[in-house]
Amino acid sequence: MSEIGKICHTDESNIFTVVDELVRGRKPECLSLRAKDIPLLQQIARSQVLPWYQVCRARIVLAIAEGQRVQTVAFQMQCAPRTVRRTCLQYQTRGLSSLLAPIQRPGRPARLSPPATGTNCTTGLSGTGGNGLAYYPLVEQ
Repeated sequence: MSEIGKICHTDESNIFTVVDELVRGRKPECLSLRAKDIPLLQQIARSQVLPWYQVCRARIVLAIAEGQRVQTVAFQMQCAPRTVRRTCLQYQTRGLSSLLAPIQRPGRPARLSPPATGTNCTTGLSGTGGNGLAYYPLVEQ
């Protein structure tokens, strides 16, 4: 059997839906994209300056909406199939803004320590005495 994918457009809700017919195996994901999100997702997917997680998520959502299989998209994006499913579910439940938001990680946020403010404080590794070599080697032999 072969895969036949076609995109259906419903005028009343402005939503594009992928419908697959004659597919063997697991039922493919059916992902609906809002018409106003499609150009923005395509622009993000082609971007070379945006953070990689945004580009990757946009490419995943667009590929699944085109009717590609989860396994194929995961292989192309070099991620786990669970990541593809989670990204699509995130778009369906929370929308485009959740795809563009950074990943929320548990725990205390990372901080950089401020640079030295006075002349009596030095920056760099402690115990090195400034610009010279460290007294103790940093790598044990």
